[in-house]
Amino acid sequence: MKITVFGASGGIGTHVVDLAIQRGHAIRAVYRATPQIPPAGQAEILVNEDILERGFAVDAIRGADVVVTTLGPDFATRHNPRTALISPPNLHQRLARTLIAAMNDRGTPSRLISVSTGSMGPADTVMGTGPRLLFRFLRTVITPNLGRVGRDLQAMENELAATTLDWYALRPIKLTDGPLTGHVHASARFTMKTISRADVAWYILSLAEDPHPRQHRTPIITSAARGRNPARLEAEQVTTQ
Repeated sequence: MKITVFGASGGIGTHVVDLAIQRGHAIRAVYRATPQIPPAGQAEILVNEDILERGFAVDAIRGADVVVTTLGPDFATRHNPRTALISPPNLHQRLARTLIAAMNDRGTPSRLISVSTGSMGPADTVMGTGPRLLFRFLRTVITPNLGRVGRDLQAMENELAATTLDWYALRPIKLTDGPLTGHVHASARFTMKTISRADVAWYILSLAEDPHPRQHRTPIITSAARGRNPARLEAEQVTTQ
């Protein structure tokens, strides 16, 4: 399978690229700057400061079977939203528009997998009152940048929902740098649990490799208990949505 990955230098993107290479997929990794540490295996590397440029996006996805975007916001200090937001406040929405336009061209892939959020706004409607009030307080009073990113990700999801593409916007609650387990709980229900960036990448590739479209486009994804079959877990959750 041929997969184009936007955001290949990020915490999730690096795992997607490395794991996909291990599984034998042909990877085209897209970067905004030349990576200091290139992928560990064979991958085509594309570098462009303006990944939102339509012509570049068309070239980047040409011949791909699946497009993945794990692009995250840039803060003055990596992964620290309490520092200044230095990427555009509408980065995710603009990239979604660019990719949708490029993918609507004939001969381009129809499956787009993106990473959204389960804590910064888009999943508010599936939360209980307590978690919803807590997260609203965190992203409006404690860390306003989380609110800004959340609004951008909601706009991204709105762009995707208006298309006929086979699209997915995964909603992790809290990301960690924990190990790859391959045990992921995907559900329409909100659960206050974490998930490692490596397991998000694992789930992305599970979606990419599945020949059949999934019913639920915006699953909440969290770590699952070891010992359960992840594929069965996903099937169980889809039937209850």
